[in-house]
Amino acid sequence: MKKQLLALIIFLLAGVWAFGQGNEPFTNFPETSNAYHDGTFIGVDGSTWTYKQCRGDSVIVAPSPTMGKARNPTGKVLSGTLHNGCGTVSFQYKQPFTTHVNLNVYVNGLLVGNVTSTTQGALNNSGPIVVNAPGDFTLMFKQADSTNSGQCTIDNVIWTAYSGGPVPEPTNYPTAFTATPSPFNINLTWSDAAGAQPPIAYLILASDQNNITAPVDGTPVPDNANLASGHGALNILQGVQHASFGSLPSNKTYYFKIYPYTNSGALINYKTDGTAPSANATTPATVIIDSIHFTNKTFQNWIVKNIVGAQVWSIDSIHLTGNPFTSMSGYANGANNANEDWLISPSMNFNNYNNEALTFVSAYKYTGNPLELFISNDYNGSGDPNDYTWTPLTASWSTGNFVWAPSGTVNVSGTNGTHVYIGFKYTSDATASSTWELDDIVITGDLLAGVNDHKANDNSFSVSPNPASGKCSLVFGNSEQKEIKVLSVVGSVVMETSTNQPECSLNISSLAGGIYFVQVYYASSKTSEVKKLIIR
Repeated sequence: MKKQLLALIIFLLAGVWAFGQGNEPFTNFPETSNAYHDGTFIGVDGSTWTYKQCRGDSVIVAPSPTMGKARNPTGKVLSGTLHNGCGTVSFQYKQPFTTHVNLNVYVNGLLVGNVTSTTQGALNNSGPIVVNAPGDFTLMFKQADSTNSGQCTIDNVIWTAYSGGPVPEPTNYPTAFTATPSPFNINLTWSDAAGAQPPIAYLILASDQNNITAPVDGTPVPDNANLASGHGALNILQGVQHASFGSLPSNKTYYFKIYPYTNSGALINYKTDGTAPSANATTPATVIIDSIHFTNKTFQNWIVKNIVGAQVWSIDSIHLTGNPFTSMSGYANGANNANEDWLISPSMNFNNYNNEALTFVSAYKYTGNPLELFISNDYNGSGDPNDYTWTPLTASWSTGNFVWAPSGTVNVSGTNGTHVYIGFKYTSDATASSTWELDDIVITGDLLAGVNDHKANDNSFSVSPNPASGKCSLVFGNSEQKEIKVLSVVGSVVMETSTNQPECSLNISSLAGGIYFVQVYYASSKTSEVKKLIIR
């Protein structure tokens, strides 16, 4: 009823908003269930709005779209073409679940605002976000991070008329612009520009060549965080003071410059006089030693060992992201049960690497023993883990209530050997049994000079051609069973197959150009081998 009344008011005031003021109460948003969908609806302005990976069961004033967490494609709501310019935009938003809100607001594809929330169920108002864009425009609300931004419900979007008159370009550049590399990432930090005219945002330009040219006033540069083409850009709001480029190949140098600006759209005004701050950094020579994301709902070459109890590690996909993960609980048939269950990596040759590190994400709920993490270089890959030596490791874990948390970078470089294993150990008893979940387990290392690949045995495989385009061939030294995975530089499995033939052809035509890794797991020896693949 409230939506219908609001729609009537909008109709009566349509003449006022024709002069550049508008509202979208999502009266026609069609979703009502807890399932995530893509779709369109007609806004009260008459244009077609588009939504990606939104649900409709958590509302502010029904109906309301809720953008999903860690969805593919990234959750967003995009307006049709709106008219008569935009002075400011404001809206209501809510954090419906436990993960914190981190939502970006765009006008004409340019970042103009960001809102956050750390309180589940609290109703927030963005306040007026200054846009100052003349003419036709579009509004977009999009999750700031495609993995970690929590579900966000929005409603009652209001935009005011363009008031005219651009402000001058920023007085000064930011200071202390620094680029810091980490495996597959480069993080940028700076101190905000000061002076009589502060910027509203910054444009960061990136390139794999030292040839960055300044932007042109009146021409906004859209975000492009993918540097596979050799160049990219990010728009970052004043006050944030950090940015990052990820999924970068190892041992490669990138260059960066930062330009403050005011206004937006055709009125965007960059500061380009003088010398723009610049920085460069080289990514470490890091490769993926092993990883598992459970995307194919199997344990692949990881080892599941049941020592005590009837319950075992299993693959699940019911958590709110909708992505598969592995979970373990000793609770079954209405009772707690005694259990000891291990999830163990395949054998890894740490003698080929330096600075080996482990990352993963975890979640848990209910009273019970904490999950434990160990490393071993004398385990045989098949026996009872308790008969071998395991050294405990320290990581950051979930705080409970099934809230996913990153482990941080776990240093595992203190262990050497040709057969190194990492193990997660779950225990429970008849009085308490928590449920633990794991996902995105990645082990990385810096390849030693002179070591071209991780050789598991004498039957090393070859990749040709390399660089490749369209397809490539793998040639093996034997006809044993082999599991093959192609991984991105951050460990995501982008292709997998298996064969017992001495040669295998991979169709890589659907993969974007860049650096990948081919990982082959030999079933009989329980060993793996990794080689780099360049796709053009």
